[in-house]
Amino acid sequence: MEIVLAAGKGTLSLDEGGILQLAWASGSALDTADAVESVLAISKISAGRMLPLLIDISDVKLTAGARNHYLDSRFVSSVALVGESNVDRVVAAWMRRGNDCPQRYFTSKTDARQWLAGLAAGDGTQAVAG
Repeated sequence: MEIVLAAGKGTLSLDEGGILQLAWASGSALDTADAVESVLAISKISAGRMLPLLIDISDVKLTAGARNHYLDSRFVSSVALVGESNVDRVVAAWMRRGNDCPQRYFTSKTDARQWLAGLAAGDGTQAVAG
């Protein structure tokens, strides 16, 4: 099942391994309303469970309101942020500031999924800035 978000700016799905996948379209600018919509959709698809989340933030711009809404909403167990550029890495670091939810930045979706699966399995993998 895939949910289209923010008038087509993003999609949300739940994979067979129990990992939520939120993909924002490259070049999107996300505001508070987009963040609110995505958090509500995640809450709905996860049915109240705290699941791991992979977010593709490649070439995505975030307003302070969107960032703050994500930081104020503890709605997942862990977050893997995937990007391609140094700018994406800076956005990921900005999203992590002040948040105690395990988060890490990756340039590979495969590596991000493995990290999230390892956390969910409780193998002792630590969340570190990447």
